[in-house]
Amino acid sequence: MFNKFLAEHSPIEYSFCTDMFPTIEDREFWENYPNDTCIAEAEAALDYAWPVVLATDFMAFKKNADRMIMERPYFNRRDHLILFVLAELKENKGRFLPQITNGLFAVCEESYWGLSAHWQVVDKPGNIPTPAEPYIDLFAAETAEHLVMICHLLRRPLAAFCPEILARVSYELARRIKEPYLTHRDYIWMGNIKKSVNNWNPWILSNLLTVFLLTEKEPLRLSRAIEKMFEEIQHYYDSIPTDGGCDEGANYWGRAGASLFEFIFQIKAASGGALDLFGDEKLHRIAAYMQKVHVVEDIFYNVADAHAQGKAGLMPLLYAFAKETKQAALANFAAAVYATKKERCRPLSHITRTLRRLIFEARALRQMAEHQITYPLHGAVEYLPDLQIAALRRGALTLHAKGGHNKEGHNHNDVGSFTLYDGNTPVLVDVGINTYTGLHFKRETRYTAIPWTRSCNHNLPLINGVEQKSAKEHCAEDFAVHEGEITVSFAAAYPEEAGVEVLTRVLHLGDNGMCFCDTFTFVDARKRAVTEVLMAVLPVRVEGDAVILGECYSVRAKDAKISTEYIPFQDEKLEADWHAAGVTRICFDFENVEKICIEVEKI
Repeated sequence: MFNKFLAEHSPIEYSFCTDMFPTIEDREFWENYPNDTCIAEAEAALDYAWPVVLATDFMAFKKNADRMIMERPYFNRRDHLILFVLAELKENKGRFLPQITNGLFAVCEESYWGLSAHWQVVDKPGNIPTPAEPYIDLFAAETAEHLVMICHLLRRPLAAFCPEILARVSYELARRIKEPYLTHRDYIWMGNIKKSVNNWNPWILSNLLTVFLLTEKEPLRLSRAIEKMFEEIQHYYDSIPTDGGCDEGANYWGRAGASLFEFIFQIKAASGGALDLFGDEKLHRIAAYMQKVHVVEDIFYNVADAHAQGKAGLMPLLYAFAKETKQAALANFAAAVYATKKERCRPLSHITRTLRRLIFEARALRQMAEHQITYPLHGAVEYLPDLQIAALRRGALTLHAKGGHNKEGHNHNDVGSFTLYDGNTPVLVDVGINTYTGLHFKRETRYTAIPWTRSCNHNLPLINGVEQKSAKEHCAEDFAVHEGEITVSFAAAYPEEAGVEVLTRVLHLGDNGMCFCDTFTFVDARKRAVTEVLMAVLPVRVEGDAVILGECYSVRAKDAKISTEYIPFQDEKLEADWHAAGVTRICFDFENVEKICIEVEKI
């Protein structure tokens, strides 16, 4: 899409002078900004002391894989800075300008704007970063967006209060961001070394675009930057399958597909609508991905390093994306999902948000407030054939299943796995992921030290005691949806020592539950042991030949030995996700079998 444009045009043909963002002088926008708590919160924090990231905090990731000790003060600084800015924009009395200036100065004084985890992941030398090499990671780019937006929105009051801070920010942006970006082509997220890129690419580029659009006054230099960004974001666009699916899951769509939207929307807005790329059909499918992996309310199918709940906050941006791509049903979906949780959503909060996104979301919320929601939101079947994810819906029941391969973005070894919900009740689950540490990002520990990435903790079989392995060749050979059933063949997901030649799973959703049947062909007829694993966060008890989940559902299989193991989460994120302290791993053991059928029914 972007390369096609560059083959026929150049950014220099367009003027990017249209102001996209309401400055503090736009009182109608900011007095009606839908956050009624930011002034009181900022007032309560007026004596905030800006914390320092110590050298030993930064070193902790390399020493013991602890990233949070560095990230807590780092993000606390930025969250407070955005809070003070929102309060000043809304109140417009100058009360928060001293703390805004303190925050800008504190950030400018940081040696490095990125994270310790990202510094070490790209194998930078030494224990702490050097200012001489300002590598651009996700949060260096996002920090740059924070600073450039603050100086743009509050330019006049900051110039009156402390004009030197504007000059300091401009100096740091040029040194840390603009010059490195224009001179480097070797950052891995750019896609020039490795063509397959992930959410880093659009996430970073959407922020860098804001920086250049708001600060670069030389047309040729701005055109050069935009042309380079087009070439690089094309790599991300090419990495997305034709069906628009996000292999990193719904969580990361908020930083992948949504960031792609923000990039394209800025180009359109800054050009006064002259450069509009939203007619691209694949772009429409990238937006629609979220509807296909939806379960109910703000619950989504949580493949990869995803969390099942908490996506309502993404809906304003999805609504804007749907409007730009002229998808009325998708806009209706976004409005409906947001409505289910809007009372619990912090209204355009300062926490881990960029000012650009907050402004885009505020505009979308105004439109959403007038939207008349219609139902239903889904058909009986939804299917992503390239990504190999499908959903079956029947009444309140929703069954999602996946094929794919075991080297997807933020991969779990989960080819052939599924989840089952009854309304918003999780019957059989994908646990998701616990709080990140360095162990999550090292190949030698990701599938050993982290239990939730392994196939033995998904709704999958262990074959002759062997679980799936991580590699692209460990994949589904076939994935299909027909007549209300999902069929996936995935013997290749297991290594040779599993001793299985053929494994076909057929999942069927009925009025009162689901059943699935796994059919095996083994290499050695003497080695045909299978353990079918199911994961449940509902209370579990065994009653004869049945497993009872939450006193509402029964799980049965013939000729199986049943055992259960309770695994405590010991992680705040997982406990919040599931409103539970742990998960029960249910095992159905079989000997000398070629076909296994398991039924899950409402009692």
